[in-house]
Amino acid sequence: MTKVSILRLINDLHHPRVNNWRTVVAQETNSTIDRVDNLTQPTMGLVPTDLIDDGAMHELKLASSSEIQSGTSNQMVLVVDSDGIIRDVLQVPQDIDSYPEGELLGTSISELWSEALSEKIRSIIKRTIRGREVYSTNLQHEHSGGHYESIFVPHGRDRALIIVRDISAQRTQIDKIQQLAYVDEATKLPNREYLLDELRSCVERSRLTEGRAAVICIEIGHSDVHGNVFSSRDLDIILKELAARITHELRGTNQPDMADNDRYSIAARIDFRRFGVVLPCIDSGTDAEGVAERLCDAIRQPVKLGTRKVSVMTRAGISLFPQDGTDAETLFENGVVAMEDAVNGDSVHIKFHSGTIKLRALQRQDIEQELRAALEREEFELNYLPIVDATYNRAVTIEALLRWPQTTLATKSIQQVVAVAERTGLIRPIANWVIRTSCEQLLLWHEAGHENLRIAINISAQEFSQSDLIERLTSVTKDLSLEPSFIDLEINEYMLFRDAMKEYALCSDLKSHGFGVVVDDYGTGVCSLAHLSRSPVDAIKIDNCFVANAMENPSDKATCAAISAMARELGIKVIAEGVENESQVNMLRMQGCDYLQGFYFGRPSSAAEMGDYLCRAGAQVPTSE
Repeated sequence: MTKVSILRLINDLHHPRVNNWRTVVAQETNSTIDRVDNLTQPTMGLVPTDLIDDGAMHELKLASSSEIQSGTSNQMVLVVDSDGIIRDVLQVPQDIDSYPEGELLGTSISELWSEALSEKIRSIIKRTIRGREVYSTNLQHEHSGGHYESIFVPHGRDRALIIVRDISAQRTQIDKIQQLAYVDEATKLPNREYLLDELRSCVERSRLTEGRAAVICIEIGHSDVHGNVFSSRDLDIILKELAARITHELRGTNQPDMADNDRYSIAARIDFRRFGVVLPCIDSGTDAEGVAERLCDAIRQPVKLGTRKVSVMTRAGISLFPQDGTDAETLFENGVVAMEDAVNGDSVHIKFHSGTIKLRALQRQDIEQELRAALEREEFELNYLPIVDATYNRAVTIEALLRWPQTTLATKSIQQVVAVAERTGLIRPIANWVIRTSCEQLLLWHEAGHENLRIAINISAQEFSQSDLIERLTSVTKDLSLEPSFIDLEINEYMLFRDAMKEYALCSDLKSHGFGVVVDDYGTGVCSLAHLSRSPVDAIKIDNCFVANAMENPSDKATCAAISAMARELGIKVIAEGVENESQVNMLRMQGCDYLQGFYFGRPSSAAEMGDYLCRAGAQVPTSE
């Protein structure tokens, strides 16, 4: 950048046709600075430049006395060193009477701005000096809310020229215009135009970084939410609640801070009964599918409308960048098409547009067909695995394990089959069958003389989120005249974490009805000590990955001991799973585990085999085999 062009830079900032100084800087340096739409998103652009020598600085001072101080400028031009000390003053706004130019010399920039804002400015100054590059950015005062547009130019070895312009008034007007142009009044979410604008920026960044992105389009629909049933006000209440749930389930929704653009998401209302979500940074389609599942689960929860509860159905479509479109419009339209396919489909409530995902969809359809056929032909079976008292070596609880038919399902992982069952809604009839069948079997064992025996039933994440879970459980226990206290419900850490966000509403309700709550695979999930300490759970299961290597790996052994000691202090029982030899039994018993489970005590067995097992010495379990 030449001396003359620096003068033009300062002078052109006052030109009435200049709306964005970044344009001026880019023109003067013959480079490109990241675009910022209407100053709504603060970004940092950088372009190379020559250093400003003393001669150029002298010309700048002359310019400041003639052109800059024309009475119409609200900008400040300073020379600041790397420590934030003002070394020269070219211009101060006329409304800052308390800081004449002479009195600012030698003072810190903290005299002008808050410490937090000053610290950010110091950081940019150091980066400017170190990189010998021009930076332009927007700054915001955290207390007053003032907005400042600024340019940092390297000057000498350890100083930078700072040009700061107060744009608070313009920003306020822009915000008002954006509120009218981009915000949906009913839900307070941005509208379709905003989402498309953001999607264009997201696609451009993903293209430059070779990243992946996703668009999720969601349609809600049910007879309860048709316009001929509820008033416009009622519909607005419903949509506002659904919008709040969507933003709650996402991370950093609609946050404009581009410094963390890989983490924030965009949510908008794109039509009367439709919402759109943009995920700017994902690893795979599976990640997008997981987010879509979470959003649909949240939306499906009943909405309270006065004294009524409104049930909402939902369908979602997903399009992925770059395979489903390399521009925002195509990507968005393909997301809408996938959503409409899901709406018109019979069972699958989430669909991908991507051709590469269609093969996986076909595979899931095969699993779905097998599951439906197994339900109709009653081909499911239960296996049983004992949980023994660590002190007396007696079976106290039997865990029920669902066994798939020997068809296509037998070649698939449990996680894959359960995921399809949850996605298609088949998990509900399957869970109902597991609960009733295992409870019926428990009654038979009680009648055979094992009156104190308990049954443990695994609950899936989707089932745990259903509002009628307790109603279905109590219905079974009443029909069978079985006390709920004989039933333990096993959940994972993530499910406990989600319930913790709701003040443990479901776990507490289960406990109040007499059911036991056990956290399975503890130590590998997201549940913190704080969540566990405040929860109403009865027991935790130490994940078998710690137990398996405890005899060889001191850290795993210490983990088992720490979990046992922690649970004991909290009054929570401990179950160690994956026990396979006597050395592990002795070690876990010494560490204070209350119950043990694993192949050392028996492999998954049929009901008849488990009955024989329980009858041996009154359910006495041998200490060795």
